[in-house]
Amino acid sequence: MGNRSDAAAAIQRVLSGAMGPGGATQLAIAQVRLAWSEVVSEAGLERGPMHSRVVRVSGGTAHVAASDSILAQELSLRADALAWAVNQRMHGRPGATIELRRVAVSVDRAGSGPSI
Repeated sequence: MGNRSDAAAAIQRVLSGAMGPGGATQLAIAQVRLAWSEVVSEAGLERGPMHSRVVRVSGGTAHVAASDSILAQELSLRADALAWAVNQRMHGRPGATIELRRVAVSVDRAGSGPSI
């Protein structure tokens, strides 16, 4: 685990110099969002009007907004497997320093688009 944390620290130093102090964090969150999108698409959980998105990540928890309650329930049932798959997908990607331990799903009643 030491090599991974050393590599993460080195990436954060480089990105901090190139993109500012929040650059490494933003890249790590972007990697989570990309991996989430890939995993749910591959799992067939993004069909028609049903969609989900990672709103934020805090303390190893991906906070996910689902477009409807049926999808939210399915994502909740698969939460552990989805977290594992997202972590596997991110493995080795530049700047992917977040490891998910949990997925918290809610229904996005407003139907708003992706947050920044």
